[in-house]
Amino acid sequence: MSYSLLIWLAKWEVILIVGGLAVTIALRFLTGGINLNHLLYGRRDGVPYFSPERVQLLLATLWIAFQYLLNAVHTVTGQMPTLPNGSLELLGLSNALYLGGKGWAAFQSVTTPKKEKT
Repeated sequence: MSYSLLIWLAKWEVILIVGGLAVTIALRFLTGGINLNHLLYGRRDGVPYFSPERVQLLLATLWIAFQYLLNAVHTVTGQMPTLPNGSLELLGLSNALYLGGKGWAAFQSVTTPKKEKT
């Protein structure tokens, strides 16, 4: 058996596995099996609020994943695709902003005196 046939089989196995996973996740999204309610919301004192930190983290992650996928499509066979320049820095900064927002919210909830119910 030649190596070209093995490479062709491996390529189609990966396509089928990743495609099947994508179809399964898409069907779960559409049928409600994966709950997306309040995906972009955080909780502060038990009350949900819109979280811009989650939005920017989601967008940065999706952008880098899309760029990596494009690089994987255009990579020469047998080589690992590379991440675009600055993408790790962007992802690190995005996570730092998200964690900073979470830390700030936690700090405010600790330092803000709670009103007593009368």
